Amino acid sequence: MARNGGAGVATVEAVASEPAIGPYLRLWRLAWPVSVSTSTVTLLTLVNLFWIGHLGTVAVAAVSVCGQILFIVFSISTIVHTGALAIVARRVGEGDRARAFTASIHGICLGALLGLAVLVAGHASAAAVIGFFDTDPRVSALAISYLRIMYWGQLPLFISVALGACYQASGDTRTPMLVNVAVVVLNGLADPFFIFPPDGIRIAGFPVGWLGWGADGAAIAASLSGALGCVLFVTVSLLSGRPFAWPTHGKVTLSVQHFWQMLRIGTPASVSMVARPLSTFLLLKVIASFGTPAIAAFGIAMRSFSVNWIPYSGLNVAVSSLVGRSLGAQRVADARRVVRQGLVVTTLLGMMFCVLYYVGARSIILAFDSEPAVVEAGEWFLKLIALSFLFSGPMLPLGSAMNGAGDTKPPMIAAFIANWVVKLPLCWALALPFGYGIEGVWIGMFVSIVFESVVMFIWYRRETWLTKTV
Repeated sequence: MARNGGAGVATVEAVASEPAIGPYLRLWRLAWPVSVSTSTVTLLTLVNLFWIGHLGTVAVAAVSVCGQILFIVFSISTIVHTGALAIVARRVGEGDRARAFTASIHGICLGALLGLAVLVAGHASAAAVIGFFDTDPRVSALAISYLRIMYWGQLPLFISVALGACYQASGDTRTPMLVNVAVVVLNGLADPFFIFPPDGIRIAGFPVGWLGWGADGAAIAASLSGALGCVLFVTVSLLSGRPFAWPTHGKVTLSVQHFWQMLRIGTPASVSMVARPLSTFLLLKVIASFGTPAIAAFGIAMRSFSVNWIPYSGLNVAVSSLVGRSLGAQRVADARRVVRQGLVVTTLLGMMFCVLYYVGARSIILAFDSEPAVVEAGEWFLKLIALSFLFSGPMLPLGSAMNGAGDTKPPMIAAFIANWVVKLPLCWALALPFGYGIEGVWIGMFVSIVFESVVMFIWYRRETWLTKTV
């Protein structure tokens, strides 16, 4: 195995052999680069929404609808991310570098195939998918155009996700972070030039517009930035020999069996991830019945929630990677210890975010849209979901432990029941037959989050993930 980077990048061997560095340092060393990477993406998402907000409520609503669809699409990448991370981490823990490299190549190829399939299917179905919501014609037209452009960025995105999972499984979370930061900075700088016409908007007295392509310009900037980032990522990996050195014989044989193993592990994790946004996608049909302000309020609130995912994303990757490697090395006690440490941190984070979002709910919505109907609906939603962080936050490392161990079916089942058996029917019933309106949707979502958290805790205590073979 090649050394995982230059100065400051911890190798797998170093991470695994430092039991005296403190109970939480291993988590932190792996988690913080992922958190920084997520923070840049979150910041970009909010900046994009800020710029698009200058185009009006119709543009915000259109991008909000597309945001849910794109989140579903991105959730499909969990197949390759979880599958590659679990298998590569287990091989690293076993000390089998050759098989770790083979698993990495299969993960990258699978990512490319999935990305291509999403591009083709998504572009062809964009109009039908947007038409499902029966939104204002102006919203629909803008959303279809925006969505089709964004689909072109999925192929390089899926390849980058797969490659990033291999780095993370090997113990190097900093290289993916640096590549991702470069992509986000490029996208953030390009956005206003693509969105606004010349002299269409000024920052500190200077015009920053150029092409004037509106919301489509934001999609083009995002797709081009992602493609350049993928090229950079692959180039760095080939030149540096990371995360694993290419075998001396120079040949790699692809195997259907390896692809199947990755799909078998990654698909339940993807179903678990897709279950939430896909059910929310259908729920948007109910939300859309309450008008464009309700859609805009929902979109603003959901994007603002991405801020709390910043630390959680890093901890999830760290827990998954360390659990996979610990089990590969047959260190069961170490795997349990990692999860307990993650549980302590996410519990504290859940309490903090609950207070921040609850107290600042109105100010958050006003930062993006001042229309009274949008503010009223969005504030109610933010406050209610903020309370759910007390339940959902502490449960995140439990699912990460199962995914890192390759035991991905329990989280899938919990997510499916919570979102399809509980959330969808409950939200519809409260909003329409029982007459609670849009507030009924918010209540149903809160109940489903709490339900899923309880189910995950019960399943985790069964400890089937400790005996899972990969």
